[in-house]
Amino acid sequence: MITVLLAAWQGAAYIEEQLDSILNQVIPDQAVSDWKLRNRAGSEGNDSEPWLKIMVSDDGSVDGTREILERYRENFQEQVLLKHRSAELRAKDLEDGIPAAAGNFFWLLSQADDDYVMLSDQDDVWKGNKAERLLVEMERLEKLHGKDHPILVHSDMEVVDGDLKVMHPSFFAYQKCRPERTSFAELLVENSVTGGAVMMNRALVELLKERPAACFMHDWWIALAAACFGEISCVRESLYLYRQHGSNTLGAKETGSVKDVAERLDRTAQVEENYRKMAAQAHAFGKMYEKRMSEEQKATLRAYLALRYQSPVGRFKNIVKNRFFKSSRIQTLAQCVTIPRPDGGNWPI
Repeated sequence: MITVLLAAWQGAAYIEEQLDSILNQVIPDQAVSDWKLRNRAGSEGNDSEPWLKIMVSDDGSVDGTREILERYRENFQEQVLLKHRSAELRAKDLEDGIPAAAGNFFWLLSQADDDYVMLSDQDDVWKGNKAERLLVEMERLEKLHGKDHPILVHSDMEVVDGDLKVMHPSFFAYQKCRPERTSFAELLVENSVTGGAVMMNRALVELLKERPAACFMHDWWIALAAACFGEISCVRESLYLYRQHGSNTLGAKETGSVKDVAERLDRTAQVEENYRKMAAQAHAFGKMYEKRMSEEQKATLRAYLALRYQSPVGRFKNIVKNRFFKSSRIQTLAQCVTIPRPDGGNWPI
């Protein structure tokens, strides 16, 4: 019923804890029921078919991660599948400017074909009822909208340090993130979905089989697709431990703190680069899904891409009209002056 996609790279220090936490998930009642019905309907003695599988792709680790994965594959042959992508595909990420972790997850998504798909980082730890709680919410939404409707369900998480000591009980509160922001316009300017918190139904996964030409990160792209063509729902419970350590690709930050504001003022070049990536992502999204998008959605996307060509006053009017709101008023207003104007071909179009 559920495939967990785990993108790995140099994860030997933590990956065993994460694999164990996934394999030890509580079996939802509905999963047991569906599993029995399938077998009763003629699965030809496939009584050991698992309700949850883990599909792992390792991006060329040399720290012992591969050996750990091989051991788990041998010990859990029905549940742990290894499908490592090729060096050629990894090189394509560098060529196109796709983050390596995002490229690895998109490769895994192209291989997934189960009813529901969850994503997993290699260094987190899931609470025992994570899959169960997300599946309950997923089934509720599918009853309302149908299984053919793309649906994304995600949750809150505890922020912990490398030794799993709790730094904050809520990632949403820590980052001042508002998961109720689910409109296409809002998600164009700020992501509120973390990849490791996600469950998707097959209808949404089918939209994600093709690797984008550009993206900021895989979870942001996934959230945009769900907002544009389906539904996003959040379970307001911390269902896993989000580990903060020096090797995180993207970590949690205490948004709005004095330290955070000071860091933003001190990294103008990085802020400008982030806006460039956001514009490239929006442009790539429009190119890929243009035929699926409504005229209203296309207009929203064009308005967002126009922000970088406008004056601060013009941007303010555009932001208010199209509701390009971030989680805080200060961050929303900051767009009026921090989005750099295109120059020298640094922007995608």
